[in-house]
Amino acid sequence: MRKFLIAATAALAVLAVAGLAYAANVYTVDGGTKPRGKGKATKPLPVSLNFDYTVADENPANRGTPVEKYFIGAEGLVTYPEEFPNCPYSTPTGGGANAQDVTVAKRACRKARVGGGIIKAYAGPSQDQTVKLNCVLELNLYNLKPGNYGIRGKVTKKHGALGIRIDGVQASIPNLNDEHKGKCATAQNEAILAPYKPVRIKGVKSDELQFTVPESLLHPSGLDTVVQFVESAVKKRVARKRIKGKQRRVGFYSAIGCKGRQRSIQVTFIAESGQRTPITKNKPC
Repeated sequence: MRKFLIAATAALAVLAVAGLAYAANVYTVDGGTKPRGKGKATKPLPVSLNFDYTVADENPANRGTPVEKYFIGAEGLVTYPEEFPNCPYSTPTGGGANAQDVTVAKRACRKARVGGGIIKAYAGPSQDQTVKLNCVLELNLYNLKPGNYGIRGKVTKKHGALGIRIDGVQASIPNLNDEHKGKCATAQNEAILAPYKPVRIKGVKSDELQFTVPESLLHPSGLDTVVQFVESAVKKRVARKRIKGKQRRVGFYSAIGCKGRQRSIQVTFIAESGQRTPITKNKPC
């Protein structure tokens, strides 16, 4: 009986380890700001911000597991959304349920668009991670109007938020090449409300974008969607704001500090299981 219990325990341990290996994501992060410079709180430096990240399973044959939440920030970068044109989340930025809303959003929220990029992902049934249905999604970023958007959340005037608009028409595509941008195995047309939160990164005041991916994007048509690669850019935009009694140039993103010669770009990935994985990339200030 004792041998049986030992054998059973060993078997369960092997299965547990195998399950963990099967579900283990590997992440990378990269990015940078232009122009270089530390900036300071009393004299912010307007910058553009590029950032990208990858998600992959330890076993390249698998899709990986869905990431439910993302926290994205860079050391010493803060935002001044109140100084730039904005757009309501509800319509057309976030309420669209079909591909036509892409054009509507671009037209109505043209001045509120602060950046964009591309998302490459795999979809497939949760029972078989080796199935990889290709998605190459269009990404647009909008400065959101402050307000209470109900279950979606609140946008405060002080910190602001982005509307992360994600779109792709249903199509069968052979790979994840850029030429297929805007096409996906399952149609996806939605926006994520992504508020900024004040944090400290390496002890320096920063604004971090924090958002949860809705169920409709994580599991469209009953499938799992796992992001493989995201490339995005928030362009440099400049306005004027009174700071400490003086008119200063500020950007949607502005640098106000940096420790040493390296600026940390940080993404925390939070899986549906709750596992948190912070990844940092250091780039020149």
